[in-house]
Amino acid sequence: MIFFILGLAIFLLFTPASDAISISYGGAAPDFTINSVEGKSISLKEYKGKVTVIIFWRTDQDRSLLALQDAKDILDKYKSKGMEVISVIEESDNKEEALMIFKNNGIDCPLLIDTERKIYSDYGVRVLPTTVIIDRQGLIAYDIPSHPLTYKTKLRGYIKKILGEIDESGLEEVLSPHKEEKDKSFLEASRLYNLALKFTESQMLDAAIETAIKSVNADPAMLQSHILLGYLYLDTKEADKALEAFNKAMELDPKSHDAQTGLGGALILKGDIDRAVELLNSAAVANPYPQMTFYELGKAYELKGEKDKSIEMYRKAIGKLIDKKILPSSISKCE
Repeated sequence: MIFFILGLAIFLLFTPASDAISISYGGAAPDFTINSVEGKSISLKEYKGKVTVIIFWRTDQDRSLLALQDAKDILDKYKSKGMEVISVIEESDNKEEALMIFKNNGIDCPLLIDTERKIYSDYGVRVLPTTVIIDRQGLIAYDIPSHPLTYKTKLRGYIKKILGEIDESGLEEVLSPHKEEKDKSFLEASRLYNLALKFTESQMLDAAIETAIKSVNADPAMLQSHILLGYLYLDTKEADKALEAFNKAMELDPKSHDAQTGLGGALILKGDIDRAVELLNSAAVANPYPQMTFYELGKAYELKGEKDKSIEMYRKAIGKLIDKKILPSSISKCE
């Protein structure tokens, strides 16, 4: 069955990226008491009166290591002024590898293992790494999702602001030198993205993929480019590359319906049908424009041999497309 992009509309329906955590700025940082890997009991309340940075990270993630290294550099400068860093990993992560990373990089801060994922849950961590900055009163001041190019500049600026070294205008000035460069990157990525869409519309898939890759490289934080690239790889049936593209999109915005749907399609290509069905059903419930999701569900149920469910999903997909007056030729073979 030929898979093609269901109209260009699907790529225009993106929601803004979420914050790193579910707690609003100014809210109280949830307290916790947990043992570090060295067996020392660590309580957040003991850090009240200091600027505390909590980094939720993973040992198998390059950007997690970059976040730890940047935080270490800033801690070396501001520890004497009242800054502290705490790092947290999940129980399922590799404790020995985490300790080796700390040793090899000269990182000296508490390493906590969240055995029941309670801290992750209390903070509502949405992406890894996540950096949470808590002020001296124990309130959430800022957060930084993932590890953007501006990570170190942002973290340094936030610390200086909380410590009283700069005011709000000073913080804006600290961050502004990167604004022009970021704007240029975004504009170039947008230009390449739109060009890739034109190639896609003309079914020039090789040119579309090449241009989408350039868009991703121009601005790695541009969600649309990762999603477009993922769908193009689905069309060329390159499952591993599609998985990589959609996983990156999910890291940028875990709530993206289009990324979830694409990930479900990639899992179908990989043969992981049960997981695909679970993910696609979740995406269909939350997605206000679920035509692609229903289409992927139809394929998944067809592969599972559940004919009635498959037909039901295909009908829903077609119904949604007709309602939206979108009927690409690619869906005409849904039977």
